[in-house]
Amino acid sequence: MGIVSAIIALLKAVPSLERLFLKIADGVREAQAKARYEAKLTHIDNAMRDARGMPDGAEAGWSEILDRTPTIPEGRTLRARVDEGGIKESRES
Repeated sequence: MGIVSAIIALLKAVPSLERLFLKIADGVREAQAKARYEAKLTHIDNAMRDARGMPDGAEAGWSEILDRTPTIPEGRTLRARVDEGGIKESRES
């Protein structure tokens, strides 16, 4: 415990050493975060590959059949409208 206190005291006494130590610590944290991020991406890719029934080692990417958005038929405009049939029938009676 005394060694750690001595190192901390030395780093605080020499600001340039403290900044160097903090940069190294930030770099280590960033490398660990990047490794976790890459592991998550690999897990997602493997899950997609398994869901699509692809063999191991195959690239999981965009698929024309699975990933495209459904098309709207050309020449037709789909609009929401109110069914007025019930209103006309009630007026006639």
